[in-house]
Amino acid sequence: MKEALFIIVLVCCSLTAAAQRQVLKGKVTSAFEDTGGVYVINRKTEADATTDAQGYFTLPARTGDTLVFASERFEKFRCVVTDEDMLHSLRVMLKPKVQELKELVINDYSHINEESLGLVPEGQKQYSPAERRLATASYSKMNPMGLDPVINWISGRTAMLKKAFEAEKKENIIMNIENIYNDEEIIAKFNIPPYYVKGFLYYAADNNYLADALKAGNKERIAFLMAGLAENYLKLLNDEK
Repeated sequence: MKEALFIIVLVCCSLTAAAQRQVLKGKVTSAFEDTGGVYVINRKTEADATTDAQGYFTLPARTGDTLVFASERFEKFRCVVTDEDMLHSLRVMLKPKVQELKELVINDYSHINEESLGLVPEGQKQYSPAERRLATASYSKMNPMGLDPVINWISGRTAMLKKAFEAEKKENIIMNIENIYNDEEIIAKFNIPPYYVKGFLYYAADNNYLADALKAGNKERIAFLMAGLAENYLKLLNDEK
C-alpha cells in the first residue's frame, strides 16, 4: 500500500514539474533592420521580455504557449512554442513595416519663363548666363554705349568668355548623357574602366554629332554614337600605355 502511494506521489510530482515553465531562449532577426527593443509577450501567462541590441531574449515558457512579437518597426508576429524550441532555442524573423507615403503631387512649371511673364518680348532668343555674358562682350547691339567690345577685345575678356561658354555647353552635354546612362551602365555597356568614366564623358561631349542627337532626343543614334566613341576612347587609352 505504501509502495503504491509512493508511486502515485512520484507521478504527480513528475507531472507538476513537467507543467512548470522553463526559460526559453530566443533570437529575433530581420533582413534589413536591427532587432533591438522588440517586445515579446507570452499570451498564456502575460509574461514579457524585450530583445537586446543583438535581438536576443529569454522568457518563461513551455511547449504550446503562444508568443507575440511587437514593435513599431516590424509587423506583428505570433508563433507557438514547440518542443524543439524549448530544447534548443527559438529563432524568429520579422518583416519591417511598409511605410505608406502620402500622395506626392508634382506640378509642371516648365511653361513659366521670362517670355510668359512678359519680361522679354515674345519670340526673342533666350540666352544662358554664359551666352549672355559672351554676347554682351562681343556685340555692340546688346551694349548701347558700343565701347565694351573694343575694351574687351584689348583685354582678352571676350576670349575668356568664349571659353566659359564652351565649358558650360560641354557640361550641359555631359549632364544630358548622365540623364540617359549612369556610371554603372557606361562601364557595363561601353566597357569603360571605372576610373576613366568622367574622362570618357568629356571626350564624348566634344562630338558634335552626339550633341545633335542629344538635342533631338534620338536614343538609338545616341547609343550608336556612344558605342563608337567608346571604342575610339579605349584605343586612345591603349596607345598611351
